[in-house]
Amino acid sequence: MAAKRVVIVGGGGAGDANAFALRKKGFDGDIQIVSADQNRPYDRPYLSKEFLRGEVELRKVFLHEEGDYAKEKIDLKLNQRVVGGSLSSRTLALEGGGEVSFDVLVLGLGGTPRWLPGVPHSDNVLTLRSLRDSQALRKAISESTRLLLIGAGFIGAEVAASARQLGKDVLMVEAAPVPLSRALGQEVGKLYASIHTAKGVDLRTGTTVQTWHQKGKRVAGVTLSDGRREEVDMVLLAAGIEPNLEIPKALGLPMEGGGVRVDEGLKAAEGVYCAGDIAFHQHPVLGRAIRVEHWEVAKNQGRAIGAAIVSGDAPYTRLPYFWSDQYDVSLEYRGHASGDSRAVWRGDREGLTFSVFYFNNGLVDAVLSMNDKKTNELGGKLIESRRPVDEAALADTSVDLAGLIPTPA
Repeated sequence: MAAKRVVIVGGGGAGDANAFALRKKGFDGDIQIVSADQNRPYDRPYLSKEFLRGEVELRKVFLHEEGDYAKEKIDLKLNQRVVGGSLSSRTLALEGGGEVSFDVLVLGLGGTPRWLPGVPHSDNVLTLRSLRDSQALRKAISESTRLLLIGAGFIGAEVAASARQLGKDVLMVEAAPVPLSRALGQEVGKLYASIHTAKGVDLRTGTTVQTWHQKGKRVAGVTLSDGRREEVDMVLLAAGIEPNLEIPKALGLPMEGGGVRVDEGLKAAEGVYCAGDIAFHQHPVLGRAIRVEHWEVAKNQGRAIGAAIVSGDAPYTRLPYFWSDQYDVSLEYRGHASGDSRAVWRGDREGLTFSVFYFNNGLVDAVLSMNDKKTNELGGKLIESRRPVDEAALADTSVDLAGLIPTPA
């Protein structure tokens, strides 16, 4: 194939996977990754778990050795921020001046932690997104006695679990009545809450911070909406992310669903692809557009775009997948649904070995599993089949789940 120049903006899971997939597929043109991060690409799930707890050393957190980029002729530019560009001239503008030209553009821009109104920008109020954030959080936790977590989503819950495993007191404040209910439903959310409270987390749901009490440049305590004052010596704000959409907006890419509208093959415009948190993807299996903020999705989409650049566009059919380890509980989720979907349970919920199948219009759209890996994998095949499934049989553990999967025609 004729040599081209592929420029990847974003040094996260999507961008890194894309660059190495291009080389693996035989692409022999120029590849440049432009990353605003100061570190080479790293494995983000470690940041709230093993690395945060000091169980893995820094070297293991990186996705590749430093020399691998030169070996594969991948030009990795760190500490460089793209601030705009033009599709007609096929150029990107860099902060501080300078331009980068491209034939094919891949955007894996990720997101920025959401800063809630009223939260002070104090020395001991942190967010977690980057390796640098995790290093700062690790140090802060080691020096703290009582940590306040704002938000009981996956990042908040994983950090809560890590802090408890490190022997710290944890106060977790969640505005919703039940954690994770929008994504996983009320019953699963209540179960998650009970896992954390059983491990000693002081979880306050339906609660917000009313007043912040500071000593100098640090937060020393809060008054909550229930009227109680709580002393804390560090705060993690874990209220989700805002997708980084400034560059796609500057390029005039189609915006929809809180991200960039891409087709079935993750293409936003001719020669422009998007992956990960910013991609509002027309999923060919689920038959609707979805945007998923999870690490595995970003990596897999990045790889698929690499294959598309080399071999030609093709629908990206892989189901969204994510996992979360908290204490001794391993959660896996395949597909895409909401907590409002009809839920059918299978397994032992008291023993925390079960799966929940989420139905929409008579079809399975997602499956969540706790300590139930095999069911989760088979659930993925049920989703992909797009055939109605007998709910009673699905709930009955004496029925072989594999037997419910239709044989391909």
